[in-house]
Amino acid sequence: MTNSEHDDAIDLQAVLGPDGAFAPLWLRDKSVAPVPAGAQLDAALARRLAAGCHAVGASYVLSAKPADGPGATTGSVSRQSTPAAGTDIHPPYILCTPDLQGAAFFPQPGYALIAGTTAFMAAAFGEGVDTARARFGRYARTSSGRDPALSVVAAAYEPAHRAWSHLDDVDPGSAVARQLALLDAFTSGGCGAPDFAQGWWEARRASQASGERLQGALEAFFDQVFMLLEDYSIDPEFAEPGDLDDAGLKAAVRAAWGAFRQQETGRSGQ
Repeated sequence: MTNSEHDDAIDLQAVLGPDGAFAPLWLRDKSVAPVPAGAQLDAALARRLAAGCHAVGASYVLSAKPADGPGATTGSVSRQSTPAAGTDIHPPYILCTPDLQGAAFFPQPGYALIAGTTAFMAAAFGEGVDTARARFGRYARTSSGRDPALSVVAAAYEPAHRAWSHLDDVDPGSAVARQLALLDAFTSGGCGAPDFAQGWWEARRASQASGERLQGALEAFFDQVFMLLEDYSIDPEFAEPGDLDDAGLKAAVRAAWGAFRQQETGRSGQ
């Protein structure tokens, strides 16, 4: 084994502990999400891994089959370009970026665990880590008859936040609460359209990074605001024909916000 191969082996041992799970020390300041997987590396898993690698500037991955047996260390390590669907990778298998910012552990057919830094996970899970965990939970429930182990995995990686459906569900300290405050300020004249749009996008990114989740009526309303902002340009020089101007955005958001709040009031009065 060359010195470089020896270093790679040490790196992978830092990621995967002797108990066959991610090493607690490596997991500090990182998050984990389980994903469905087949009997080998599939397209969905490959896309997530490739997106995470691209986000952290990794042009290749370290990969290995963990050695068998309790307390066994990682087996022979190889370097390869970021895997694509159809690559001959079967569980158990681990892949990680050379700087150890992200990793995918494929312990058995049925699921894989993806873990990494905020940048890696934001790219690998555009929907957010909590949403991915919630989706895996649904997958585990529907598949529990043929693979009960999936329910154990889902229970170990439950969403950190419950999904909010209505205004009175929202955590006051959340990024979603900041978006609601921006709506109040914009529609009441407390801030202009450019400040509202910029603040909304910033809070939206913070909400996704924190794993906040919406569902039901509140998710539908936020999707409506998202579509309105998609038709608005903060810089008028980049506006396209048919885009909303400042006044048009304010009128549309005010109408949507008013209708949603009226709906919420009606729900509370039932």
